[in-house]
Amino acid sequence: MCSQHIVHYQSIPDHYPHLYSKKSWAWAVKQRHHNGLARAFRKVGKNLFVNTQALAECIDAQHSD
Repeated sequence: MCSQHIVHYQSIPDHYPHLYSKKSWAWAVKQRHHNGLARAFRKVGKNLFVNTQALAECIDAQHSD
């Protein structure tokens, strides 16, 4: 895993506006344990980060089902 794949969770809608609006991303983050995205998240202290490569894999897995 490369550090360039790790971003703060709030920056995802800015990096990938075609995937998530700020509102839909906030809902996805809150529901991450129920929507299959939990594997992409890591909490470091009080900060939440997203592995974008793992996020892409989670999204691909959702669409292939």
